Amino acid sequence: MNRSTTSLDLLAADVVADPHAPLGALRDEHPLWWNERHRAWMVLGHPELVDAFGDTRLSTERMSGFLDRLPAERRDAVAAGVELLDGWMLFHEPPDHERLRAPLRREFTPRAVGAMEQWIAEECDRLLDRLEAGPDQVDLVEAFTHPLPSAVIGRLVGVPEEMGSWLAGWSERFGVLVFGATRRDDYDQVVRSCSEEFHDVVGDLLRRRAGEPGEDLLSKLLGTEDRADGLSPVEILGACSLLLFAGHDTTTSLLGSAVTLLDGAPEWRDGLVDAPDRIDGVVEECLRMEGPAKHMVRQVAEDHERCGVQLRAGESVLMGIMAADRDPRVFDDPDRFDGSRSPNAHLGFGFGHHFCLGAALGRLEARLALAGLYRRFPDLSVCGEVTWKPTVSDRSPVQVPVQLR
Repeated sequence: MNRSTTSLDLLAADVVADPHAPLGALRDEHPLWWNERHRAWMVLGHPELVDAFGDTRLSTERMSGFLDRLPAERRDAVAAGVELLDGWMLFHEPPDHERLRAPLRREFTPRAVGAMEQWIAEECDRLLDRLEAGPDQVDLVEAFTHPLPSAVIGRLVGVPEEMGSWLAGWSERFGVLVFGATRRDDYDQVVRSCSEEFHDVVGDLLRRRAGEPGEDLLSKLLGTEDRADGLSPVEILGACSLLLFAGHDTTTSLLGSAVTLLDGAPEWRDGLVDAPDRIDGVVEECLRMEGPAKHMVRQVAEDHERCGVQLRAGESVLMGIMAADRDPRVFDDPDRFDGSRSPNAHLGFGFGHHFCLGAALGRLEARLALAGLYRRFPDLSVCGEVTWKPTVSDRSPVQVPVQLR
């Protein structure tokens, strides 16, 4: 069978603004495409993606040998950043994946997350109080959807509240390493500065916790060092960078996207005020229709056939969550927002052993934030152009201008 080939530019302005139409058109024609522009396979169908997530021939091991493949003059610039990413369980397969995940898992159980609910609700109310006292028009990302998850993950990990502005700035720059730069000339400089800064700042926090341990995650991770299955100092730094970046970036994206979706589904938006028990279904539908991930990346670990075509070892694969979650073979009327959709087998948090560790926390934050926001501001509406980050992998609004009242 001949492979289906496309040159769709996933970073083109119109595709960044609305990727659903072009990705959906490809998916409806064939579930697997070779993208000439990005030199990667794209798995776009839902059943095919579920199968791909469970296939060990598609690997997340992307850090191994990464530095060796770079020109010698660039290695020093990105070494500190690659060292951090090498501590991310996302880029490892079992058994290393399980070893890196285990010390974090107990902090994200439903019981552990439930214990944070009161504090998250209080932080949400504090931010909403500030919104009420401010102007009628705001950028909701800056005023609410970013500060809330940032405060939550900072408290969980053990970053002092007064370092919140540092965390926001660091995360923005670290995204250059995770998602890529829009301008090639600043990549190495930004990666070097933000990675070395993280080593210094969080390394200092870890040294302080070693002398005065607390109840935060930094202290608990330090307590694993002497165990045979514990994390090394470098892996602890890597785990912290994962949590402090992904732990708020994904929830920030979800909250901003949810507001844009609900602006076009007033019957469900208004229902959050009139029938707050609807919130669980609304959050799940937001995850399906506009989840934080457009694509996850895998690498072909060994030659094999998929969807009738041959994949070769070393090729890249884009796991098309966004397209799969609107597959009409699985979801009736997939472009319609339906907060009562059941079952809702979306892949917004991934699938299999790489299922998002923070899913329970993200869901809780979304429930509290959206219910609180529309309870305080039932007439909230989007009042300008929503702009999106120009990346292949994540679906994240940069600005969501809203009229609060």
